[in-house]
Amino acid sequence: MSTTTATLRDAIPDTRSLVTWAAVLNAEFILILGYVVNTAQPATDPFLLLFPFIWLNIAGLVVLRVRPELTSRRRTLGSAVVALGYLLVLGYVGGVYGTGGQGTGLRLVTQAPPGFSPTVVFSGATLSVVLIPWKVAGYLTLSYLVFVTAIDASGGAVGGIVGLFSCVSCVLPIIASILGGFVGVGATLSQAALSQSYGLSTVVFLVSVGLLYGVHRFDVTVIGRLRTLVGRP
Repeated sequence: MSTTTATLRDAIPDTRSLVTWAAVLNAEFILILGYVVNTAQPATDPFLLLFPFIWLNIAGLVVLRVRPELTSRRRTLGSAVVALGYLLVLGYVGGVYGTGGQGTGLRLVTQAPPGFSPTVVFSGATLSVVLIPWKVAGYLTLSYLVFVTAIDASGGAVGGIVGLFSCVSCVLPIIASILGGFVGVGATLSQAALSQSYGLSTVVFLVSVGLLYGVHRFDVTVIGRLRTLVGRP
C-alpha cells in the first residue's frame, strides 16, 4: 500500500503537464466545434457534448499517474483476475455487452458527438456488444484501479481489510449503472441519449476514481488512519 504524504508541491502540475493538457483540451474543443459546425442536426446540450471528455481525460490521467507496486507473480495474477471479473460485471450491467441480439452484424456509428463516436456495435445471434469510447475508457480505468487496489490489499491482514473497505467505491459504478437506467445492449445511440442518466454515472465515476486513487496513493481509509495513530509514539 502506498502511503505517500500529500504536499502542496505534489498538487501543482509542472510546466510540461500544463502544456500537454492545454493541447489536449484545445484539441477536444476543436473536435466539438467541428462536430457542431459540420453536422446537420447536432446535439447542442453543453453537458452532453462535454461529459464524455471528463471520462476520457480522467482515464488518461489515471494511466499516466498510477503505477501498481508489483511484487510476486502470484499476487499480480490474482489481482488481475479480480480486476477482470470486476470489468466483466461492470461491462454487463453497464450495457457494453450482453447475451442475445438481432443478428445485424458489425457496424460503425460515426454520426454522434465526439466521445460517443466512433462507436462499434456488434449484434449476433448470441452476443451483442456496444463499444462507446467514453464508457469503455471509464470502465477500463475503474478496473485498472481495482487491480492496483487488489495488489495493495493483498499484502497482509490489515491490507485485506483496507481493500474490502475501499471496494465500497468499486460497487458504486455498478449500482449507478442499474439505477441510472443504463441503455440495454443493441439499443440505438439516440435511445441512449434519451434514457440514460449521464449526470449520475459521471458523478459516481469521479467519486469512485477519487476514492480508489486515494486508497492507493494516500491510504485515506479508516483503517489507514487507525494504523497511523497506532504507529505514533
